[in-house]
Amino acid sequence: MAKPVLTGICSSCGLKSITHLYHGSNSQKMELCKECYDQYVAKEMLQYWKDHIAEEERRAGTS
Repeated sequence: MAKPVLTGICSSCGLKSITHLYHGSNSQKMELCKECYDQYVAKEMLQYWKDHIAEEERRAGTS
């Protein structure tokens, strides 16, 4: 099933463009342009792996 295409104003940079929905830190959906969406996803992935590595180090006792 294809995602619906949204046209709106980016919640982050304020530009009017095609937007994607993203769940923000307060669990509310934000409309983001492609560039801002990619940045939010990259930050989230980076934090996930930092947390994962820290947990593995804690379990192994190497931190």
